[in-house]
Amino acid sequence: MQQDKGIEIEESLRPVVILARPQMGENIGACARAMKNCGVFDLRLINPRDGWPNPLAVPMATNATDILDDVQVFQKLDDALYDVKVMFATTARLRGMVKPVINPRQAAQYLFDIASQQIAQGKAGDEKARAAILFGAERSGLDNDEVALADYIVQAELNPDSTSLNIAQAVLMMCWEWRMAVLENNNNPTIQKDKEEANPPASLQSRSYFFERLEAVLDEQGFFASADIAPTVKRNLRNFFTRGKPTEQELRTLHGILSLFGKNRE
Repeated sequence: MQQDKGIEIEESLRPVVILARPQMGENIGACARAMKNCGVFDLRLINPRDGWPNPLAVPMATNATDILDDVQVFQKLDDALYDVKVMFATTARLRGMVKPVINPRQAAQYLFDIASQQIAQGKAGDEKARAAILFGAERSGLDNDEVALADYIVQAELNPDSTSLNIAQAVLMMCWEWRMAVLENNNNPTIQKDKEEANPPASLQSRSYFFERLEAVLDEQGFFASADIAPTVKRNLRNFFTRGKPTEQELRTLHGILSLFGKNRE
């Protein structure tokens, strides 16, 4: 088990890094180092040019040689996706495919959300849906077949005159963004799990019914003085309550308040 005291999220819920057809052992070692810097540990190689293990990777990995020791090697990308449910392909070219295109920060938030959902659902072992980040070969990048397997294309908005990154730089960018997404979401998805299980947000149907009842009561009380601004005010109220993610219990309390208005009218 790898160690990362900065983030309390189990290793099996951290993203998988896949290098497709990497060429230089030094770059593989540098990728491992970038991964460990950010607390990502699962590295998979697809048909590395110089074979594996590669002694040239060790000096560049520095203290991440444990990641190199655990590397999984596959001849085909399909085989490396045995436990992956969602994959993000990093490429500067769309290759004529219609796929969602997001930036590294958006991808990192999706990666965090995927892990959080697995925690909230209490899944374990093989039931966990892994997410993977796919990187192409140093010279040619990803080919069309590899991109076709991805759910999302990730593109960094770099200087248009210089968009090429070393593969280790690309890995560091993605892993760093993932780490920041976790840290910025209370630094512990297990806390989010406890909150969701104990007080799950009310369903959209429950919220909609509350909004309709609230608006009806306010309308009866003459709160919407102008018909022109009423739609905007109602939208503001809905946004206010939606941001708070009210639970079913909280909605019952609010319904009680609305009922009190009804009793006062009797």
